[in-house]
Amino acid sequence: MHEAKLEFKALNIVSAGAGTGKTHCIQETLAEWVRTGRVAPDRIVAVTFTETAAAELQTRIREALVSAGMLEEALRLDNAYISTIHSFGLRLIGEFAFDAGISPSPRLLNDDEVRLLLGRALATSDKANTLVQALDRHGYKANHDWTVSTEERFRKRVLALAGKLRSMDSGTGCDTLTGYAEAGIRTIYGRPAHEGEALRQELYQGIVAILDAFPSDISKRQDLELKDSPRKQVRENYRRLTFAMADEA
Repeated sequence: MHEAKLEFKALNIVSAGAGTGKTHCIQETLAEWVRTGRVAPDRIVAVTFTETAAAELQTRIREALVSAGMLEEALRLDNAYISTIHSFGLRLIGEFAFDAGISPSPRLLNDDEVRLLLGRALATSDKANTLVQALDRHGYKANHDWTVSTEERFRKRVLALAGKLRSMDSGTGCDTLTGYAEAGIRTIYGRPAHEGEALRQELYQGIVAILDAFPSDISKRQDLELKDSPRKQVRENYRRLTFAMADEA
């Protein structure tokens, strides 16, 4: 891959995996096109996935031009469009705002606007709605911080995850992330001693036995000397057990 060169034509497709030298190939090709006069350095448009990759690409091209003694061309490279797709779009908006009839000073959304848009997006997502309807079953338990709801904490987790995914390389696909997640889970919990279905049946039989012994919510019994916190926990446990039974039915 490091020896490959792109042809000077309307479309070039470079299909290669991560770490095979795609950036090096693009850098070498663009530097050669500038040296041979095929492309003006300030007319280059190169879109990358991360700001780090964009800065690296621009630095490599500049170093190649400086090594070739083309100092003026290396300086003109600052006007090239080498950035992420978001930065590229932002620059176009700023340069052609009046032509498009929009503000030349776009701004980032504030936190309230982000939460509003995220709420709308989650409301139209069937998968997200399934999670929101049963957040407690997916580890989002209520805590003593009543200023932040369980749903709000879920939204913050989605925003954090979205930011982390945007910072990753484009070659990091779903299969790669799934593999890392599975490896992490196995490292923490180890391999199950039995098949999943057998474990599920054992758990189900245990729930049946508990509800047979306590068919009603004993937290409502006033003859039991329970303080508020234990009584609330008993009530929650009963709710979860009956919910699990209804799920099986």
